[in-house]
Amino acid sequence: MDDLFSLYATVVKASLGRISKQEVQWIVSVMGAMIYAKQPLSDDVLVMLPGVKIGDSDTMQLIQKNFVSVVGSGTILHFHHKSLKDCLLSPSFLQRLPEFPAVQDRGHHKLCLL
Repeated sequence: MDDLFSLYATVVKASLGRISKQEVQWIVSVMGAMIYAKQPLSDDVLVMLPGVKIGDSDTMQLIQKNFVSVVGSGTILHFHHKSLKDCLLSPSFLQRLPEFPAVQDRGHHKLCLL
């Protein structure tokens, strides 16, 4: 699994490209919600998360555009493979992408989903 997780970390890092730190926080909010909700969430629900923006800095479009290889698009965002979720929650992921610690904060994401 380490090779697969390394591949996912590389894809995520490359997908961040020229995205600002604020946009990374928005993406982490959405990905965390996708992980901990345990069910698909529509864009209408995801845009109600703290910090998630619509309009000029549309978080959903950022995710759909920059993470197209790992996140399915449409009216309901979803991970293409369960293994991506497993990767995002693994300790090795945070070693490779330390700017993503909040993605693993279950308490924070569950609170945001209430």
